Amino acid sequence: MNKIFGIIEFTESLYCASDSLGKTASVMLGGVEGTLTLPSLPEWGESEEDPLHKPLLGPLPARLWKRGETPISWGRPTSYPTGTATVELALLEFPLEGENTDTNAQKIYAAFGSWLKLFEEYVKLITKQRTRKRVFGGDGPGHLELLSDDATGLKHISRTSPTSISIEMRSDDESLHLEQFTEAAQLSSNGLRPCLQYRMLLEAYSARRNEDYRKAIIEAATALEVCLTIRIIDEFNAQGISFGKKLLQKFRMLGGRFELIRLLEINLPEKDYMMLVINPRNKVIHRASFPDKGMANQVITEVEELLYLFSPQLHEST
Repeated sequence: MNKIFGIIEFTESLYCASDSLGKTASVMLGGVEGTLTLPSLPEWGESEEDPLHKPLLGPLPARLWKRGETPISWGRPTSYPTGTATVELALLEFPLEGENTDTNAQKIYAAFGSWLKLFEEYVKLITKQRTRKRVFGGDGPGHLELLSDDATGLKHISRTSPTSISIEMRSDDESLHLEQFTEAAQLSSNGLRPCLQYRMLLEAYSARRNEDYRKAIIEAATALEVCLTIRIIDEFNAQGISFGKKLLQKFRMLGGRFELIRLLEINLPEKDYMMLVINPRNKVIHRASFPDKGMANQVITEVEELLYLFSPQLHEST
């Protein structure tokens, strides 16, 4: 039996929990069935002096692979002994029967771009990792280097003040666990896109990472309006309400959707959504307000909660 191996380099490193490291999920690219395997934690002893400087171990078939004389770098652990890690690369493996290696390889190449996009989108939606601005400060894109020009020629002027780097993370667990890894691999292999409301939520995440907090609030609020509308229509059907379209026209926009949800006696968390979501959304649309990061985080957090309540299925129906 022939095999095709593939090394995936993710757009951004995955932040993985220890229970997913070294594990394998089934995938399908271009109709070719295979597996995706994450690298493993280092073989730590009981008392490691410098455990985080040991790199991750490649999946077994590729553990000794090199690029030239340099071992392949699959990623590094970020905590000890809990064993979370950043994963840069992963291994695809496709067992084949017969002499169709080249044909199947081209099918895999053709399908890979869309597969990876879906996989990374589902990782974001399921774990929330890579939805915020991770690192800022330090020598970023606007790096400045100063030189002096005197009688002795050009000289570099060193920076004496310390460089500060800030890392923004949620308080809850964003690492990719085994069940989530398997789910993301399956959904992307099936070619199922996220639902419209979750695609809009992804746009809100992207805007927040780019510090466009106004757009982040607009996209998140629109995702919520779509979600509430779908839930209301489902309730119309369940109650046999024949004049639902007229009610939707009467209770328009986001505030109206909340009012209609309550009139239909659909269970809703006891929160002041006027203050938490509706007013911030109205300000950015009608008053050209430019909110701060805290306001964007507030709106997105509330929208996430309601989307998971009313739209628990992330993907479109087949």
